[in-house]
Amino acid sequence: MKTVITITACLLILAGCQDSEENRLFTVANAAKKSIAARYKDPDAVLFKDLKLDWHQQHICGELNAKNGFGAYTGYEMFRAELKGTGADTTVTDFWTARSKLNQVFDDSAAGRLTTTLGEARLKIIYEVVCDDSTSHQSSSKSPIYIPVKS
Repeated sequence: MKTVITITACLLILAGCQDSEENRLFTVANAAKKSIAARYKDPDAVLFKDLKLDWHQQHICGELNAKNGFGAYTGYEMFRAELKGTGADTTVTDFWTARSKLNQVFDDSAAGRLTTTLGEARLKIIYEVVCDDSTSHQSSSKSPIYIPVKS
């Protein structure tokens, strides 16, 4: 009987840890979304989907759709944001979209400032925008943490 009670208590404790970790991840993601949305003209209208945290929780990636100056949505585009913090105090220290980063690479290539091939630079952007570091991609079994949409 003591064994059953002990096992039940352990399972309840583990279930509580899982729930609090999940809530912490949602808190980090929501703080990051708020910080990213604040960069746009209409922060309340920014839509997010397919959010992922890297396993260190230093980056958040996904897609966002924001309104332009005419009040129309521009379409979803992939983004990556560097994060600082571990909870509700999480802020974004750097933010870019795949489109803006690719434009920068093409500009650097045209100006002769690119230190790698154009193909390597584009591949690096693809890995980064899906929260996967191209150098650790081959050596790590850790994958991004998907953040489901909470209704």
